[in-house]
Amino acid sequence: MPTTTDLTPLQPREFFAVPWSGEGEWIAPRWLPWLSGRGRRFHFASTTTWLNDEVWLVHDTTTWEDGRVEHRNGTARLLAPDRVRLTYDDMLGGTELQLHAEGFSFTPYQMLIAVSLLPIPVLVHARDHCRWDATNGELTDTIELHLIGIPVGRLVMHTRPQPA
Repeated sequence: MPTTTDLTPLQPREFFAVPWSGEGEWIAPRWLPWLSGRGRRFHFASTTTWLNDEVWLVHDTTTWEDGRVEHRNGTARLLAPDRVRLTYDDMLGGTELQLHAEGFSFTPYQMLIAVSLLPIPVLVHARDHCRWDATNGELTDTIELHLIGIPVGRLVMHTRPQPA
């Protein structure tokens, strides 16, 4: 029977301890004609601060092409060799990452998103999957966003580990 390490070559401490950064794009669905075809590009960076071997802080920065910068800080807790619990202030109820040979998947989660035209944030549902390509050292994160069950966009990020 394979061990967890055989099924999960991604070791949480080694994988998440290094800074990650890369480029991404938000893509609107075709049914939003005023937004489709107008992808919004961004730069993404993530670093961590380890509190102990099982708990670390996650610091994410998204810089949109219009210059707007979003900072998010979360907490990650190792639950098992192949499972991590992740919480952010804007992520209601948090999520769990399931590590596997090709990367990791998140349990579906809910997130509050600020919309410039509205006085309050909008609650969206997210399905998130990260695919690790060890050959070229790239992590591709695809997040499908839904509002009351209706697709409202997809975020795709391509990140790489950075020197510390």
